[in-house]
Amino acid sequence: METLGSPNIEERFQAAYWRAVRELDTVRLLQWERFHLTLPQLRTLFQVQRSPGITTGQLSRAMGITVSTTSGLVAKLADAGLVVRGQGAEDRRQIPLELTDAGRAQAGELTEFAKPFLDRLAAALGDGLDDVIAALDRLAEAAAEVRQCEESEDEGGC
Repeated sequence: METLGSPNIEERFQAAYWRAVRELDTVRLLQWERFHLTLPQLRTLFQVQRSPGITTGQLSRAMGITVSTTSGLVAKLADAGLVVRGQGAEDRRQIPLELTDAGRAQAGELTEFAKPFLDRLAAALGDGLDDVIAALDRLAEAAAEVRQCEESEDEGGC
């Protein structure tokens, strides 16, 4: 029960969310540092992961940066073996992009670097693991819904 002066449910959610992010993202941050990835490169990986087959032109618009900047990011990620350009048009802006296995790993999927930590975390949760999985699934679904709505607001949606 909330009392006068106590945090409301939204404040409690925000505090819990940011605490979880800080505690859990340490493993991914260390992994990204180890592979010398920059924030713009990570944003690019995440966008390609979210939209497989996206073209450089579409990626540029989605990220709000110039096509030449996007092309440079894609080139560096391709040289690093994290992104692969598909077959297609002569115009590099029209070639579909996909993550490689290494790119998916860097975009946050389970890697050998993170697996031991996550295994220990799952064990520490014990009998509560199923409830945590269900809550995380629901959180991810809600986040995707809100993000899609915000993206479509730019086009008059939601």
